[in-house]
Amino acid sequence: MLLLGKAWKIAAAVAAVLTASRRVIQKAPILQCAGGGRGDSAARCALERSAKLLHKASSGKKVPVEQYCAAMEALMPAFSAYGKMFENAARKDVQGNVDKLRSRAKALQRKEAGAMVLRERELDPAKTEAPDSAARALFWINKIVAQIAMSFEFLLDRPNASLTRCATDAYVKTCGPYNKMIHRNIAKVMLKIIPDRDSFVKMYGAEDMAELAPTLRAWIKASKSSRRAVDEFFRRNPDLAPRRR
Repeated sequence: MLLLGKAWKIAAAVAAVLTASRRVIQKAPILQCAGGGRGDSAARCALERSAKLLHKASSGKKVPVEQYCAAMEALMPAFSAYGKMFENAARKDVQGNVDKLRSRAKALQRKEAGAMVLRERELDPAKTEAPDSAARALFWINKIVAQIAMSFEFLLDRPNASLTRCATDAYVKTCGPYNKMIHRNIAKVMLKIIPDRDSFVKMYGAEDMAELAPTLRAWIKASKSSRRAVDEFFRRNPDLAPRRR
């Protein structure tokens, strides 16, 4: 679950990094993107690379595990635009769920995400509720993707809203309903110490949101098919999703 490390570690770290995490970030240096991209920043390269891989991983209602995992791994450098504390938590969370998906796909001998989870339920229904299950890993990665996409949409639609406001509203609508109260509170605190809107834009190597907007819209579009496919899978199989809290 995005932002959910051990509660006491996060709470203890918040006070120490509060001031530093709000610092103004300079525009990221130009670089050459591995695997293509505009070369404006590592974060922007990551977003563009992830969009390409998500597009390849989208095939109607099916989500191929390996391509999906590769798209998630490609995305991780983009978290740097949210500040170091958020980046570390998000990287750990995403990579943990990616590793679970790959491990379960191999164990269950299934290459497609939905088929993998159904096979898991067939063999051991109780396993689907375990933290390391394919069902939970797929559910949470999809919610993380939904949270990111919605935060981008809010940034584009609300030109006067802060990054914190957009990111928090996206969290509340996506991951938040499935988190415990203590984790929701911690997430909201962490989202208060991410960089401001202008610093976020600069970390993507852009001068302003107008320049960055096409990249954000491209990622939203590229992730849409997989988001819909996984959402539909859990709508058809509600017993495989965690309960709302």
